[in-house]
Amino acid sequence: MVSLAGVTGARQDLPPDLEAFVGRVRKRTAMPLCVGFGISTPEQARRAAGAADGVIVGSRLLQLMDGQPYRHLNDFVTGLRKALDAS
Repeated sequence: MVSLAGVTGARQDLPPDLEAFVGRVRKRTAMPLCVGFGISTPEQARRAAGAADGVIVGSRLLQLMDGQPYRHLNDFVTGLRKALDAS
């Protein structure tokens, strides 16, 4: 599922109605739901995981890979894992 309408990419905030949107889609399917588009922080990943079955992070990972040491990528992924384990 896309978390918002528009162009993909890291965002400052997720839509305020994300949980309600996931709930509406969940009523129409028995398939697992994964949310992507705009997930760029561990806190956003935790929030999305609270409503959906999975979280997709793309643009932020690509940003971290672009010309930076991969240590930053590892730190980010570790932060995501901790946030998701806490949800």
